[in-house]
Amino acid sequence: MKNLLFYGTTKYGDKLSNSDNLKFKEISKNFNVFVITFGNKSETIEHQFVTIKYVKKPKLIITQYVYFYFLNFWNFKNFCKNNNIQVISAKDPIAALIPCFYKKFVNGSVKIVIEHHGDFLNLLLNQRKIYFKYPIKLIATKISKYTYKKCDDYTVFKKTNTNRKNVLYIGNIIPRKGVDFIIKNFNNFCVKNNFNEKLIIIGENQNSAYFDKCKDIVESNNINNIEFLGKKTQEEISQHLSASRILIMASSFEGLPRVLIESGLCGTPSLASDIQGINNPFGSKGGTLLYELNNSYEFETQLKRFLNDKDLQTKLEQQSYALATELSGKESFGNNWIKTIEKLYE
Repeated sequence: MKNLLFYGTTKYGDKLSNSDNLKFKEISKNFNVFVITFGNKSETIEHQFVTIKYVKKPKLIITQYVYFYFLNFWNFKNFCKNNNIQVISAKDPIAALIPCFYKKFVNGSVKIVIEHHGDFLNLLLNQRKIYFKYPIKLIATKISKYTYKKCDDYTVFKKTNTNRKNVLYIGNIIPRKGVDFIIKNFNNFCVKNNFNEKLIIIGENQNSAYFDKCKDIVESNNINNIEFLGKKTQEEISQHLSASRILIMASSFEGLPRVLIESGLCGTPSLASDIQGINNPFGSKGGTLLYELNNSYEFETQLKRFLNDKDLQTKLEQQSYALATELSGKESFGNNWIKTIEKLYE
């Protein structure tokens, strides 16, 4: 089995939570798992399914990040050499800087993955009161460009565009997905609120009669800000999610919608019907605004509320990302890493 290291400031604590333990249990079936992160003191603990090296956290926030991201190279190098680390997963492009230096100057065969979920930089800056945001953002952007060039791969669902605009639907174009409801009520919202951004519809035509009905609504009403893009690759879907304000759904039935998890991994909030499978956990834990199924007034009210409230947008971005990372660790997390490693060594 390959030795896999997760590098980032994720808070695990001396004892792992049930969800973290399950996540590492999954991955440990196929990898020897290691972590370097902050702790209350410098120590290495061999948990049941993962070995974690805790780096003592400095008191000042600015000192914490400067140390972990820039001054921790020697500790990092020694740990990787002693444990024969073969694959390094950096939490974000900034955390990838030391791994990239390690690859360049110490071990050129190591593989680096950047797990860039959501708008990591803006979320970081908005979560805390940080001075000199502009120069910090400028420096971070330059580092990100460097680490992206040096890494071997990065997860598909990530933030790639800081200028979010447009509303997005992703899913098969079939009756139970309520695409006709979305089209009609999005258009009504645009007319009432002078909203000119687009509704982008991504999905496979699996019901020709229903697809023609949806297209006819657009054409017969001369709607010019709704665009059908057809079926797209996972990479293309990620790019659209990352660049959109909000994902919208009108399903009458769902299990556990993967698209809401993928949306959350891109830091993209959602607006969806309050049905079983969506209401819990996405509505109850945050990240998704709910409206009563087929209720046009609630749909338009919630969409207007979202678009007019910057604080709400930031809050939902953070909640959607947090929930998506939790859910993506169930069953699919280990398989995702198997696919990633296979791609790295193909």
